[in-house]
Amino acid sequence: MSNVYFKVIIDEIPRLLGLLDKNPISPTFGSFDRNYWHYNISDFSCARFQEATLTLALLYLLNYDNNPYYNSEDILKFINGGVNFWCKIQRKNGSFDEWYPYEGSFVATAFSTCAISEVLLLLKEKIANFDNSLRCIKKAVDFLSKNVDYTACNQEAGAILAIYNCYLLTSESKYRDLAYKRLNDLSKLQKEEGWFPEYGGPDIGYLSLTIDYLAKVYEKSNWDLAKEMLTKAIDFLYYFSHPDGSFGGEYGSRNTKHIIPSGINL
Repeated sequence: MSNVYFKVIIDEIPRLLGLLDKNPISPTFGSFDRNYWHYNISDFSCARFQEATLTLALLYLLNYDNNPYYNSEDILKFINGGVNFWCKIQRKNGSFDEWYPYEGSFVATAFSTCAISEVLLLLKEKIANFDNSLRCIKKAVDFLSKNVDYTACNQEAGAILAIYNCYLLTSESKYRDLAYKRLNDLSKLQKEEGWFPEYGGPDIGYLSLTIDYLAKVYEKSNWDLAKEMLTKAIDFLYYFSHPDGSFGGEYGSRNTKHIIPSGINL
């Protein structure tokens, strides 16, 4: 992580920690969904909030002089709490909810499994319930293996990374093979111009998220197919960088006016 990112991120971490149930004796310890555990205005915990566990894991490992969270035992406890709570809210079929109970959300399962699997890859034995957490990841990946969502291709890119991470954690070749198959299937949806469909058309912000996930897949797998897809996508994205530094807008299929730069950097 470059300093330009760190300077922005580090000032926001107290807000992020404010979303977390930090009470170790609370039944919702580790939940980042404050609407659920504190305000009680939701009767279930949205799994997407657990992705913040990865942010804490990255901060825990980041050896910067002005990073007070580096190698912090408290932060490690919160990371373990976040992983454990993610496992706790998993449904029997391996899925997770985002908007309503028993939703079986593809995106919540894909993105949260991405984040938690990255935490396990980064911290390994520092995760207290590693074996149970890995079982939950495999269960989530089994759900993803039976479902696809091509209406929003960024979600499928996230699922591919989650599946490949499962391969890295287990060394089971079936997960590597599945990740490549899903990558190949996604490549067939990429338009010659380089974009992936987002509700029927190209969208700049969501394309940058797809690039982020595919870049991580390429970094881990070194698959030529992933590189080819990334090259086409970035070549397309180039044309939607405005003179004032902004990206995208109302001409995109989902009207996003932002860009996620990490995949392009990578």
